[in-house]
Amino acid sequence: MANLTKQNTSLSNRPKFSVALQSEGYKKLINDTLGDPKIAQRFIANISSVVSNNYQLQKCEPASILSAGFQAESLNLPLNQSLGYAYVVPYGDKAQFQLGYRGFVQLAIRSGQYLDIDVFTIKDGEYKGRDKNTGRPIFEFIEDDEVAETKEVIGYMATFTLLNGFNKQLYWSKEKTTKHAKQYSKSFGNGSKTDLWTNAFDLMAMKTVLKQLLSKYGLLSVELQQAFEADQAVIDEKGNKQYVDNSDYEEVVDTGEIIEEDSKPIKTTKKVASEPKTTIVVENEAEQDVSNLFEEAFDEEEAF
Repeated sequence: MANLTKQNTSLSNRPKFSVALQSEGYKKLINDTLGDPKIAQRFIANISSVVSNNYQLQKCEPASILSAGFQAESLNLPLNQSLGYAYVVPYGDKAQFQLGYRGFVQLAIRSGQYLDIDVFTIKDGEYKGRDKNTGRPIFEFIEDDEVAETKEVIGYMATFTLLNGFNKQLYWSKEKTTKHAKQYSKSFGNGSKTDLWTNAFDLMAMKTVLKQLLSKYGLLSVELQQAFEADQAVIDEKGNKQYVDNSDYEEVVDTGEIIEEDSKPIKTTKKVASEPKTTIVVENEAEQDVSNLFEEAFDEEEAF
C-alpha cells in the first residue's frame, strides 16, 4: 500500500489535483465512496472549482484535498465560500477541513433539537457591564443598524434555545477571543494568506464562541459530533485526523462567561440574519471508512 506520508512531496513531482482526478484510481475511489454517479460528478465539479480558485490549495497533496472534500460531503455541507458552511483550507502542503459558524448552525438546525440558535457581534457601547447580583453581562443593543455598522466590534455572543426551553448564552470580549486565538492557532499572525484569524477575524471569532457554547452545553447529534472531530483536521486515507494548526486540540474548549436562563431566553436584537430554519435534504452520505479504496487510488498516484 502506498503510504501518503512516505510519498515524494516535492511540488515538482507531486501530481496536480486536476491530473490526479483523471486517474482511474481516483475516479473509482470517488464513485465507490459516493455511490451515485450524479453525486460523484457534482462532487468533482465542486472540489475542482474550490482548488482552481485557490493558488495555495493547488500546492497541497491531492489526497488531503480529496479527504477534506469527502468530509464535507459526508456532512452534506456544500463547499461554497459564499455560503460559509464548510471550507477546504491549505496549511503548508496539506489541506484541512474547516467548518464555518454557519455550518455549525445548519447542523444544529438539522438535528431538530434547537428552537433557536444564533451568533453575532457585540458593538462598542452595547456591553453595559455585569449584573451586581448574578454576575451576568448586561447588553443594550443599538436598534439603528446604520449606526451599529459604524461602531467597532468589541465582543461576540452565541446563544441557543432547545425545544424544551433550555437556554444558554456565551459572551467573549474581543480581547479574550484574541488571546484564545494566539494560544491555540499556530498560524495566528504569521502574515500568510491562510491565516484566517488575520484575514477573517470576526468570522473565526463567531465560529469559536459558538463552538465553545455547543461543545459544553448543546445537544450534539451524530453529525455535530462528527463535525467537531473533523473541524480543522488534516484527514489521511484511513480517516485518521491530525490537527496541524493546533497541538493542544483537546484543550480548546473553555467555559468563558456563561449566561444561563432557566426559563426565558434573553431577548436581544441580533446583528446578523438568523440562518433559515430549514433542513438540507441529504441526497447521499459519503462512506466514512474508505481506507481500502484509498489504497488503490494512492498506489496509482505514485505512477504520476
